[in-house]
Amino acid sequence: MKVSINILCAHKVYAQQKIEDLEEKRIVTKMMLRRRLTRNAKIMLYLADKCDFSSGKVVYASPFGELQATAAITQSILNEEQISPTLFQNSVYNTAPSYFSLVHENKDEIITVSSGNNSSRDALKTAALQALVSGEKILCVGTECLDIDKISEVNSCTSYLESGAAVVLEIAREDTNTIELEVIKEEGIIESLQDLFSLVKMYDLGNKKVFIEL
Repeated sequence: MKVSINILCAHKVYAQQKIEDLEEKRIVTKMMLRRRLTRNAKIMLYLADKCDFSSGKVVYASPFGELQATAAITQSILNEEQISPTLFQNSVYNTAPSYFSLVHENKDEIITVSSGNNSSRDALKTAALQALVSGEKILCVGTECLDIDKISEVNSCTSYLESGAAVVLEIAREDTNTIELEVIKEEGIIESLQDLFSLVKMYDLGNKKVFIEL
């Protein structure tokens, strides 16, 4: 089954190691909350802000999740040290969208998708289905932060250790002028985010009605 979606807004960001300016001081005014944010959370908040989305249903994608917190917890266990409660709290897959909800007091539904290289594709399918069922605008966002100690020794999947892309979508009322989603490979971007990056590129090229296969 195919559904036609309108892409209302789209944005992407990436850097070889660390994205320099995610505007978290402006977006998150409470200092204590801002200090607890993970890199994934900062990227998601930045992308949502660029898409002017602060309230509504969210579908979030990440194949590796909070790798930095997980690596730090593993190191603490290895060193026989006490595990930081903040690290433990920040180690779950829904950390980034949960911080989004805290910052914006958003009480709507969050769905987190993690399915390897198909993560952003499955997130888009989930978001389109959510839009179809609810009749609402949906934020679909994927992020990846891989900047951990010795990552260069095992990394063969991306040239960018931090990356993210987001779209706000809704169901189109008619199929006229709708085109198929074309996966336009973004050189160096992790495979799991390619579908979202492709949708952002289509939006930037002026293609704002796209078929999504459910």
